[in-house]
Amino acid sequence: MKNKRQSESQKTKWLAIMTAAGSVAVCAAVIAAYSVAMNNLVPTNSRTDLLGSSSYSSSSSPKTDTPVNNPSVTVPKDNNSSSSSASSKPDDTEPTNNPVNTVKGNIMPIEGDVDIPFSNGELVKSPTLGVWKTHDGSDILCPLGTDVKSMSDGVVKEIRDDALMGVYVIIEQTNGLEVHYCGLAKELSVKAGTVVAQGEIIGKTSDTNQSEILQQPHLHLAVKKSGEWIDPMSVIS
Repeated sequence: MKNKRQSESQKTKWLAIMTAAGSVAVCAAVIAAYSVAMNNLVPTNSRTDLLGSSSYSSSSSPKTDTPVNNPSVTVPKDNNSSSSSASSKPDDTEPTNNPVNTVKGNIMPIEGDVDIPFSNGELVKSPTLGVWKTHDGSDILCPLGTDVKSMSDGVVKEIRDDALMGVYVIIEQTNGLEVHYCGLAKELSVKAGTVVAQGEIIGKTSDTNQSEILQQPHLHLAVKKSGEWIDPMSVIS
């Protein structure tokens, strides 16, 4: 009976030893597997957790991060940059070096002194007629037969043969003036519609101006601007 109890006690000890050994083996296997798994992990810098520790990814996993200088990554262009640059350029459509139309001045039709000047609406006594009247031009002294030149470019508007003022030529100038050359000879160098240039001879002085026949030989020069008589000397350069 005593031997039987000792035998059962020994079996119980062996069973406990085997159980402990099995537990140790299981723990060892778990630790070994954990070590292998940890050795296969490599640190990455893709992110950092809240505690500052690096996260890990398996070395066997393919990397999916796109390099910063990857040429396949394109940045869309800003189309507004070209339009804004174009809009900031100055407008080159306006033509340059355009011809400038200049208005010619007026030259003296003859060389001489003024005998009776423009009266500017004031009444003056006519030496020939003996009446008080306005003198709407300037009487420029010159010998009979003196060449009379056009004061500026223009067109012959009209030629008249008046009983008092004699033969006279009216020229509409390109600078807006209307010029009357009175007391000319009947033989003229121009006719109505003739285009004349500045300085071109239109005729010669004569004694056809009967309203001023008692004066010294002269050219009666009269000028209108916008339909009003003005002093001829005021527009001569």
